[in-house]
Amino acid sequence: MLGEIEIREDVERAKKLSAYEAVDVLWVALIKAANLCDGQNELARLTNLVAKFDARALSTILESPAVDQLLALDPPLETVLHDRYECLQPIETMQAINAIRKNRKLAPHEAVLRLGSILKRIRNKRAHGFKSSEGPRDQEILSAARSILANLCSLLATLNIIEC
Repeated sequence: MLGEIEIREDVERAKKLSAYEAVDVLWVALIKAANLCDGQNELARLTNLVAKFDARALSTILESPAVDQLLALDPPLETVLHDRYECLQPIETMQAINAIRKNRKLAPHEAVLRLGSILKRIRNKRAHGFKSSEGPRDQEILSAARSILANLCSLLATLNIIEC
């Protein structure tokens, strides 16, 4: 019960933060919810959480302007090096983007898991200093990621997470 209350508080707190800060808080809230599910690792727990979401609700999120914004970035995600220590994953990211486009309506649970891999990468780049709070491209990416994560976190209220 304490975990659910903490997650709800995190989601509410994120509403008052900049996109730069909110992406981290919302990602962690989603992972906290996944950690209430069974699974040997983070991906397995996240997969079990996503499986509980309504397919129509996921399709709605996948058709949102924020998802379109991430998928249609020019140049595409993971193709612009911001720091010499940054490690780009353009092939994996393009495969995920293509899978999301293909599965938005046909297999929304799979598409959301692929979107999750992109969101995790965005969050990790932000956490490791490869995203800034002021760069225009970073703001575009972080704003879209924030919107998507907020929408995914709003679905948590429709679940009894304890029964994951």
